[in-house]
Amino acid sequence: MNKRILKIAIACTTAALCGFTACELPGKKAEKSSTANVEVAKIKLNVTVSKAERRTLVKERKVLGTLAAYRETNLGPLSPGRVKSLPVQIGDFVKAGQVVAKMDDAQLSTTETQFASIKAQYERSLALYQGNALPKSQFESIEAQYNVMKRQIETLQENTIIVAPFAGIVTARACEEGELYSGGPSGLVHITQLNPLKLDLDLDNETVQFVKKGMQVAISVDNATDTATLWGKIEFVNPQADARSNMFSTRVVVQNKDLKLRPGFYAEVHVNIDKKDNTLCVPRDAIVDNKIFTIKNGNIAMSSKVETGWITNEYAEILSGIQENDIVVIKGNKALPDSAEVIIGQ
Repeated sequence: MNKRILKIAIACTTAALCGFTACELPGKKAEKSSTANVEVAKIKLNVTVSKAERRTLVKERKVLGTLAAYRETNLGPLSPGRVKSLPVQIGDFVKAGQVVAKMDDAQLSTTETQFASIKAQYERSLALYQGNALPKSQFESIEAQYNVMKRQIETLQENTIIVAPFAGIVTARACEEGELYSGGPSGLVHITQLNPLKLDLDLDNETVQFVKKGMQVAISVDNATDTATLWGKIEFVNPQADARSNMFSTRVVVQNKDLKLRPGFYAEVHVNIDKKDNTLCVPRDAIVDNKIFTIKNGNIAMSSKVETGWITNEYAEILSGIQENDIVVIKGNKALPDSAEVIIGQ
């Protein structure tokens, strides 16, 4: 009997302990969950900020084009001949007037000897004619021979000594020294002027009214190693539209002193067509779904709905919703909860 009572007592004690444990576990879980929520709420998000301030906003149109060499030319003699000297290589920079090739000068030397004799005879005849000691017809005959020989010498010189007409880069070389040049439109040497470059555009009748000769325009260039804004100058605007396209041909000249730009690079010209002065603006990245987060009490990001006006590549005009000098979040605001505590970075 006593043994039976003892067994019942042990069983009751065990059940009570199990029940106590079962009741205690949910409480601990709830306590841990509450602690976790507090820890999550204390997480501070990193943001970058800027200031709402007044500035001038410019509305623009973008016109695409392709950079090209300002000038390029093929250089070579008018007639075939043997190449005596070719002192430039592909990639060499040459100055205007610099000798880039010399042809065999045997014919030039012979003709120069003959010309020296004709020139001496002409000068003697001129003196006699001016002193009325030589008939006019005889002087004119000698003068004609002199002029013909002079032009021949000039032609031979042009075909023997080839010079660069402008500064540029050697971009092609057709022969080697000692080879026979057969002539042709490709020439011996190709010179390309890379500074400046040109940008030929076709403007519609709405855009052309905002550009004029001598005007500076901002340019952005694909593939350019320097991301800074480039500037070009309008060289000309055709006053008459093309009969077929109804577009106005326009040329922009782009300085390229460091030769970082290359012909073939795509470029975008920004033509200003309107502007607003002294208007409240924020960086465009500050706006997320027509809302802006402003910093309150030093580190609390508060959401404000705003009304925007003009929006450019960089800035947005604010018509209502925030005030001048408000500190606005421009980075880290995509998934930022309202009233979040933040860490402001650079």
